[in-house]
Amino acid sequence: MGSSLKPSERNPDESTKTEDEAVSLKKKHEEHENHERWLVSYADFITLLFAFFVVMYAVSSVNEGKYRTLSESLVSAFSNHKPAGSPTIVELPFEKRKEVLTNEESKIRHNVRAYVKIANAIQSTKLPDGVSVTSGKRGLNIRISDDALFASGSASIRPEVKEFLDLISGLVKDLPNYISVEGHSDSVPIRAAAFPSNWELSASRASVLVRYFTDVRGLDPQRFSAISYAGYRPVASNDTAKGRSANRRVEIVILRHTHAPTLPRNPFVNP
Repeated sequence: MGSSLKPSERNPDESTKTEDEAVSLKKKHEEHENHERWLVSYADFITLLFAFFVVMYAVSSVNEGKYRTLSESLVSAFSNHKPAGSPTIVELPFEKRKEVLTNEESKIRHNVRAYVKIANAIQSTKLPDGVSVTSGKRGLNIRISDDALFASGSASIRPEVKEFLDLISGLVKDLPNYISVEGHSDSVPIRAAAFPSNWELSASRASVLVRYFTDVRGLDPQRFSAISYAGYRPVASNDTAKGRSANRRVEIVILRHTHAPTLPRNPFVNP
């Protein structure tokens, strides 16, 4: 006859063994679950790491050809032509641009060399007070405060600044680029018989500089334009004396393009 024992009549050792086996199986099951969870986290980490390096590679490859062209141009322009004892080349922050100066690579290199040559020639001289040179989207900007160029409320060029203007004339003489001379003022209304408002003062100062470059220095008049902005293009706050002084200025902008700007068609002038 088969043996049939009640739970209370079973061997205690067998009961304990059965419980130990159950606990062991439970621990193995838990360890198996933890192991799978770690693999999922590891796979996610590898995927993110791969995506990170793909993005880094893509960023490092942007405009590689354009920057190589710029580097070669700078090296060819200055590597073997730097005289002994000359000042250190000043590197201006040329901005990354989507548009290209011209479609011909040789003209691009010529413009880059010309910009750097002009900037470093200006920076290496003893600049008059109130003169700064920057490179922006429009081109190379030579900013001169009104105190350095003109007496207060006047449009007559100071004699001591003409040497600096002659330097600029010599540097841009052989460039094909167009040049915009722009007069600015602060927001304080002017009270002078010769200039009813800041518009006339700014326009007169810009025109006087253009006439100096063309009539006195003999540069091509077709390359120049004189623009008045009065006090409506400030670079600082007009609430302080220092800010108003910064706003009274003339900017000589050597434009990036080497052709005349396209004007909209006028139905009255061009029927």
